[in-house]
Amino acid sequence: MKILKIMSYIITVPFTLILLFVNLSPQFGSNPKKLEKEYYSAYSNYDEGEFKNKEATALFTDEMSFWDFFKTEINRVPIKELIPLDLDINSFISNNSNEIKLVWLGHSAFIININGVIVLLDPMLGNHAAPVPLPSLKRYSSQLAFDIDELEKIDFVIYSHDHYDHLDYPTIKKIKDKVGLFIVPLGIGNHLEGWGVNKNSIKELNWDESYKHNEIDFVCLPARHFSGRGPLNRNSTLWSSWAIKSPFGKIYFSGDSGYGSHFEEIGLNHGPFDISLIDCGQYNKAWKFSHMFPEQSIKAAKDLKSEYLIPIHWGAFTLASHSWVEPPEIVSREAVKLQQKYLLPEIGQVLKLGSNHNTTKKWWREFSQAN
Repeated sequence: MKILKIMSYIITVPFTLILLFVNLSPQFGSNPKKLEKEYYSAYSNYDEGEFKNKEATALFTDEMSFWDFFKTEINRVPIKELIPLDLDINSFISNNSNEIKLVWLGHSAFIININGVIVLLDPMLGNHAAPVPLPSLKRYSSQLAFDIDELEKIDFVIYSHDHYDHLDYPTIKKIKDKVGLFIVPLGIGNHLEGWGVNKNSIKELNWDESYKHNEIDFVCLPARHFSGRGPLNRNSTLWSSWAIKSPFGKIYFSGDSGYGSHFEEIGLNHGPFDISLIDCGQYNKAWKFSHMFPEQSIKAAKDLKSEYLIPIHWGAFTLASHSWVEPPEIVSREAVKLQQKYLLPEIGQVLKLGSNHNTTKKWWREFSQAN
């Protein structure tokens, strides 16, 4: 009897502590309330308490065994610290001469200047792609392309979904008082409000809904993925891709997505796009429905009627077992075969829509064993 009691303590005490930690630590976010769930139930992409993909999307496949997750390719991380280019943020935000400029900040994060309107996409600017500082999920670089404190005003922040490598609590704490409006998929407002963002500074959208600011149209569009920041809230918030349309050019942002028929549909209804920023990293056969392999990213760019493809979701964190340079190496080889123009900018490099883009340098090889 005494042994059973001890075993009971051994099991329940750690479980209770973990439960308390998850419920009391702000970085895990907040779940939608009962009234919100009732509101979501009117939408066709919400059923039985969860958001749904347009196509059947298994979270895991049986094409990769449990043990395969622990097999690792060589070159999983850079051989030395990855130093981004130094972005002159004052120059970047001051020039608003009827053009679009954009800068990749690593992983899926971008800063965009649309004729003087400053937009951040999935600004994950923290050090770890996790709720706790796990060494294996640390950012490749100790510095960013610019100091976020230098940015006094951010007009819009767009999020694709609530996973830790996209929606980052430390980043929100830094930027929340600078942001005019957060435009997010349904349910993500709960996280933001719990972290101190004013409710009036949040606009939630479902797929095929949009928000217009002057001549800029932000359109929330389908993606093929999932959501959740804890073990008990899977798919409680919506995931999405985005079209940003203006007289100065059109940008597509995939967020995280597996390949699917939605790309062709979006291309027909919202394309062509000047530049498409497309998920192209942290993939494996087990996740093949919720992330894309590089060849699929190229096909998606063509479905979207994209002039240029920029592969995203790489260059900052190791979240899968493939080499960290596999995405750019495959894209730079296969895009030519498939006649898709592409850009592989350095982190911090300024691109202008409609300009001749100098991104032929295979800069990642400087940080790779396979150079």
